[in-house]
Amino acid sequence: MMGIAVWLGRLVFAIIWGVMLANIVSPFAGKGFAFFLFLMVLLIALHLIQLLMFATVYKEHIQWRRGDYWQIVLFGVIGWLAIVRAQPARTANKEES
Repeated sequence: MMGIAVWLGRLVFAIIWGVMLANIVSPFAGKGFAFFLFLMVLLIALHLIQLLMFATVYKEHIQWRRGDYWQIVLFGVIGWLAIVRAQPARTANKEES
């Protein structure tokens, strides 16, 4: 069930990012451009704050990979859930090595 929620969350964020990037490539009419540009800056800022919080608090408790930081920047809490969900497999791989 959690896997489906993470997948749907990523899909929703992919659509959101698609709309915001479409606004940059082909600016929306009227005040739409400024509004979506503001939303994109706000989204990036909030996800960077989440990354800072998660990386600071859980650095010793979670096995981080390079792509994990990007997951949080792009998907926020959904990316964090995917990282936490992957931890049992990562710890099993580390113990086997």
